Amino acid sequence: MKKWTMTVVAGALAFALGACGQTAEPKEDPITGEKEEVVVKSDLTAADVMKKASAAAEAQQSMHSEMVMKQTMEMDGETHEIHSTIDMDMILEPLAMRQTMNMKMDGEDMAIEQFMTEDGFFMKDPQSGQWMKFPGDMYEQITGQIADSQSTAVDFTMYEQFADDFKFEQTNDEYILSLKGSGEKFSTLMKDIMEQNMPAGMDESELDAVSQIDVDSLAIEFTLDKKTFFTKNFDMDMVMTIDEEGQKVKIDQNIKGTMSKINEIDEIRVPKEVIDNAVDMSEMMGK
Repeated sequence: MKKWTMTVVAGALAFALGACGQTAEPKEDPITGEKEEVVVKSDLTAADVMKKASAAAEAQQSMHSEMVMKQTMEMDGETHEIHSTIDMDMILEPLAMRQTMNMKMDGEDMAIEQFMTEDGFFMKDPQSGQWMKFPGDMYEQITGQIADSQSTAVDFTMYEQFADDFKFEQTNDEYILSLKGSGEKFSTLMKDIMEQNMPAGMDESELDAVSQIDVDSLAIEFTLDKKTFFTKNFDMDMVMTIDEEGQKVKIDQNIKGTMSKINEIDEIRVPKEVIDNAVDMSEMMGK
């Protein structure tokens, strides 16, 4: 089920709310119901904000991101819990990445560290602690998939049907766009997002599996900076059911993400000790 975890994460990062005509209301406190006093009011509509956010995303070349994901899976009468954290730096051109992921599943811990630069793709084996270097052809395939997913433009037409479902708020410094719902149209939306963000080269069975997803409920909130229109953070709660070869799997998850240091990261270097001590992955796997 790990592939679903990464697919949903990708979908969450790519999820952009569509355009509607109303201007933003002052943000409402979810507990007291009181509205925040907004001195610097904006008359932009959600459509205006999304257009500017899309243009800002085109100019985004680097960033730091942190994500926390809590996931509960129910299958065959058993319940599995996964808690993951991801800390990542990324540069798009030339493509470079540093990522640390810590995952706890059913009480077992696993940590994965990765570097990807023009020096190659390096990963620390979570069991042995040994650094591995991926073969050149595999490195090119992975970087190609990442580059394709990052450069793919979001098709905003798929969100037009949700115009009346949006909640659009503002504070002095931020825009907040949120959406809650359930049912077939939200299942269709998430399927479109997942299909759009699946890596190139996925086989037909994996693509067909996406069609077996039913979204029971969805609640997602994005916060955008008022000055730059960069996305600052998102919070998503989703309950979905997946039919895998006749087996029903229910997934209840929450994903929180923050983005910072946008266009402030100029270089990512693989530490010399990693390069010097890494072994060829094919040798380590006994090939």
